[in-house]
Amino acid sequence: MKKLTTSLLVLVISSSVAIANAQQKNDTVKTKEIEGVVVTALGIKREKRSLGYATQEVKGEAVNKNPTSNFLNNLSGKVAGLEIKQSTNFGGSVNVVMRGFKSLLGNNQALFVVDGIPIINNNINTASQTTGGGGYDYGSSISDINPNDIETLNVLKGAAATALYGSRAQNGVIIITTKKGKKNKEGIGMEFSSSITMSTVDKSTFPKYQTQYGQGYRGTSFAGTLDGSQVVDFGNDASYGSAYDGSMVWQYGAFTPGSPTEGQRTPWQMAKNGPIKFFDVGSTYVNSLAFSGGNDIATYRLSYTNTNASDIMPNSSLMKNNFSGNASYKLTDKLTANFYANYVTQKTKGRNSTGYNDNIMTNFRQWWATNVDIKDLQYLYNAYKKNYTWNINATDDLTPAFWDNPYFQRYENYQNDSRDRFAGNFSLNYDVSKEFNLLFRMGTDGYTMMTEDRKAVGSYIGNNFGLNTVVQPSGYALSNYKFSETNYDLIATYKKDLTDDFNVSALLGGNVNVQKAFSNQQSTSGGLYTPGIYTIANSRSNPARPLISDVSKYVYGAFAQVSLGYKNTYYLEGTIRRDQSTALPSTDAVYWYPSISGSIVFSNLIKASWLNFGKVRAGYSQVGSDTNADQLMNRYFSQPSYGDIPVYAYNTVLRNFDLKSQGLKNVELGIEAKLFNNRLGFDVSWFQNKAYDQILALPVSFATGAGAKTQNAGELTTEGFEVAVNITPIKTNNFSWDLNLNWSNPWTKVTALSPGIENISIGRLQGGASVNAPLNGDYGTLWTSDFVYDSNGQKIVGANGAYLVTDKATYNQGSFQSRWSAGLNNMVTYKNLSLSFLIDWRQGGKVYSLDQFYGYGTGIYPDSVGTNDLGNPIRNTLATGGGVIMPGVMADPNNPGQYIPNTIRLDRSRSSQVLGTDLPGAAYVYDASFVKLREVAITYKFNKDFFNSKFIQGMSMSLIGNNLWIIHKNLPYSDPEAGLSSGNIQGYQSGPLPTTRNISFNVKINF
Repeated sequence: MKKLTTSLLVLVISSSVAIANAQQKNDTVKTKEIEGVVVTALGIKREKRSLGYATQEVKGEAVNKNPTSNFLNNLSGKVAGLEIKQSTNFGGSVNVVMRGFKSLLGNNQALFVVDGIPIINNNINTASQTTGGGGYDYGSSISDINPNDIETLNVLKGAAATALYGSRAQNGVIIITTKKGKKNKEGIGMEFSSSITMSTVDKSTFPKYQTQYGQGYRGTSFAGTLDGSQVVDFGNDASYGSAYDGSMVWQYGAFTPGSPTEGQRTPWQMAKNGPIKFFDVGSTYVNSLAFSGGNDIATYRLSYTNTNASDIMPNSSLMKNNFSGNASYKLTDKLTANFYANYVTQKTKGRNSTGYNDNIMTNFRQWWATNVDIKDLQYLYNAYKKNYTWNINATDDLTPAFWDNPYFQRYENYQNDSRDRFAGNFSLNYDVSKEFNLLFRMGTDGYTMMTEDRKAVGSYIGNNFGLNTVVQPSGYALSNYKFSETNYDLIATYKKDLTDDFNVSALLGGNVNVQKAFSNQQSTSGGLYTPGIYTIANSRSNPARPLISDVSKYVYGAFAQVSLGYKNTYYLEGTIRRDQSTALPSTDAVYWYPSISGSIVFSNLIKASWLNFGKVRAGYSQVGSDTNADQLMNRYFSQPSYGDIPVYAYNTVLRNFDLKSQGLKNVELGIEAKLFNNRLGFDVSWFQNKAYDQILALPVSFATGAGAKTQNAGELTTEGFEVAVNITPIKTNNFSWDLNLNWSNPWTKVTALSPGIENISIGRLQGGASVNAPLNGDYGTLWTSDFVYDSNGQKIVGANGAYLVTDKATYNQGSFQSRWSAGLNNMVTYKNLSLSFLIDWRQGGKVYSLDQFYGYGTGIYPDSVGTNDLGNPIRNTLATGGGVIMPGVMADPNNPGQYIPNTIRLDRSRSSQVLGTDLPGAAYVYDASFVKLREVAITYKFNKDFFNSKFIQGMSMSLIGNNLWIIHKNLPYSDPEAGLSSGNIQGYQSGPLPTTRNISFNVKINF
């Protein structure tokens, strides 16, 4: 496939060159348009030719034409070096990592800046949720940005590009410029857009069940007889039972009051309606209206967008209202005031559970009984609103053995949350002279969020719930959060052409950054006193003491930049910044970091008709970084009370008053060019990052009273290439074909740790898997148990016919990092009609599936059935010719220490969990590669002449498909991209929602 792809790319490029030479008469692109002007750090516009670092711009249309609950989903495959990992969770978070990983355990997410002001992009997911223990993915707060307000996104990738932004910018910066009002002679301009999206399950990402055997673990489905007929063993949540033969048996419905089969025997057969029928068709409606106008003195733009969405899970909804406005007013000829405000309110109901705890998807993917009809369960809940489930304890005990009725869970145990957010900034821009400008800017961003979680009376009691993390038969949990960030900037800029050939620009500025975070978490204890009343006061026992956190951090920064240009050909730029952070000890609170970059526009030196623009660039930077607030002083934390006696515990991770700042060194080299009248363009970068003096918790002796201590230790090194290629093979007056290819291969390794430390655990997960950062190894390495091999690499089979398994789960199965990723976008335009499609390709990386780990033992998947080498069903007993001979070797009985080909037959008549013949974790680590048809769009644009009206200025209609086809993947029955949430724990799946295919219709009208 690699050879084919390379050959295809060479063919396209060579064809483009040939056609371009033949069609030069149709090209009138000016050199200045080719080079372009982009928005860089601090919102300053720069000619791209002068930059000594890589940037890549994405137009707002590319992220707002496809309606979605998070516009970041529309960036997949569109920027080289930017990895967007989409979530299948309803309203879930999106992982945004640029040029690999810079922090072992800290934040690796890119920084977002809107109109010059950094904004908050965090999530409030719990540690239990991110490690697969259960919970909800509450999403990335960056999703509050309205894509219809975006004019452009400019991605600043390297540290030289982002150094002026301070500590958090080491992860890269995505600069968002919003639409502004424009001078309008015809009066008020109006934009209206409306879209509807329908979402259905991609069946390739949902289990395919075996159809031959029913409920059970031990090869039989029955626990006795009643009136001469077999009674199903209802408590078994597996499908390793008796073969379907159509005989009449007693199933759970026979003992459920009001069931259509109450008191009746039913045929022993595969259910007519499997779990795939559980899902609804999701829908998203987005309506947006904007007004804009202005004159020579003032401009303005006001917009409102409403989003109303439901998911494929029953009883789910997301309602969002987004109000935004900006204005610019010339107070004098030299003084201009600018204002921006954005208010967002969002209410979400029925997010899907993630991980293992009470996740319906773990039921469907890991512990299902294939004889259970999902529509019967739907009828029972709709008719009686009770937890009548298939997995009952006994004929006279209808309480759940393990699993609730999924409809009861969705309609009674749903969560809900609400978020209110305000972001705004105000600036005064004063032109002291033609060359000298002063800017004062104040921006703030903050939100409050409330989450509610409920567990109804009658639910399965075995899952943990609430703050005390113990079993509650029912309960209610309430959490309140408040986050804010405020920035104050004062920036002086100077630009002057000193001679005809020599120019200089400089800036000097200061920044005050204030970050605050508050949380208050509460829950009942012992269950609910009165069913159906969800308040903390309705706690059966004394409620758990609230967990309250209130922290803040201040960073004071000063920075400077000087840029020199000579003959519009040679450019040199240097920056320096000084930060002082209250998160660090006063003795080490100050840290400095510089950068230097340069470029040469070689197209000014090489005069060739085929070369329109060419530039080489190089940059070096060093970036400092602090840590989170509250890392310096040890303290006691409130714990669940012992009766009425308050309990406090010492922090499990020791704070450290000797911390110092972290650092990052970045080197970047690049070349970019536009050829053949802009028919062929490319931008190639090589980069290396070294992140050192990492702040992380390292193990210490338990004699200290804790298991770890926060220290400076460790180094991450990332290297890689980025390639962006733009090709126009065909261009005529009415027809054009454009291709854009983005490719990158960042790879992060752990190149240093503290003496005596060989590994940092990023996360320990269920199923014996873990995500790690081993010394001299790859970041994000998955460790599991493994097969035992002989000296020739053959798997060794034990005396029972099962593979031998290592006694430790510390065997390297590879990293979750992709070896490379690529996006290929095609755009074909004929007059006013355009067709585009995007192929998104990730190659390499590993993913561990807990679903397959447990599903192997519960017998729900097709690999648990079939015939063996004897022609018999593998689930027959060994005595009746069943079982399988596993490929590998066994001990030679005649030559101790030697091995011969295996001939021992493995019993498959019962669950491997019963027989103790489970495979090692290594068997469930898969290649995470995928190729997706990410997006297809057909758009027709109507000119204003079509309407013959001064009122309608233009209109477009689009039909858009998203995630239409997973062309290739290696992970069975799931999407390799799916995960728990954003963050550093990737490459692990436990009950993810299936991916949805999304079809949208969109109309935009300009008045």
